[in-house]
Amino acid sequence: MNKEVLAEFMNLTEEEWLVFSASLTTKQYKKGDFFLKEDEFCDYVGFVDKGFFNFFYLVNGVNHVRGFFSPNEFISNYPCFLLERKSKFYIQALEDSSVTLMHRDDLLMYYKILPKVQELSRGIVENLYLEVSDKYESFFLKTPEERYLNLISSKPKVIEKLPQYMIASYLGVTPEALCRIKKRVTEAKVH
Repeated sequence: MNKEVLAEFMNLTEEEWLVFSASLTTKQYKKGDFFLKEDEFCDYVGFVDKGFFNFFYLVNGVNHVRGFFSPNEFISNYPCFLLERKSKFYIQALEDSSVTLMHRDDLLMYYKILPKVQELSRGIVENLYLEVSDKYESFFLKTPEERYLNLISSKPKVIEKLPQYMIASYLGVTPEALCRIKKRVTEAKVH
């Protein structure tokens, strides 16, 4: 993460950026590495510089995909990060990735010495809330086909990068149902 990227979220002076960036570290993740596992504390909030992650629950040996983290997005189990609770889900790299990290203790310190950092956290929380709320709502108000079309339009790179079983899990359908949905969508485009 550099100052220009961060400027989209909060506007720091050069001096403030030097103070803030002193606590940032960059970590490389290989495909398959975990950013976070179930029952671990989430001590970091990160920013995906490159790569792609998914987050999922493991229930009776079955992965239930709940979302994805792409470049230029923040990555964390933010409720666990804030409340110092153990995670109930996993975050795993789906390809070689790079993440800029900040430890919770550093973030809390910056709340006191750089009030603009609170704006950043508020923005993260607001975006997270809107995303979770939209997804939750979609399971009640949209058909699986509408959820699939929304995923295609809002996150086209997700569709390109993921195996079908992960897309199906994210949409809350079986892989077979996803095949039928894709067939209907393709036929609708032809007609």
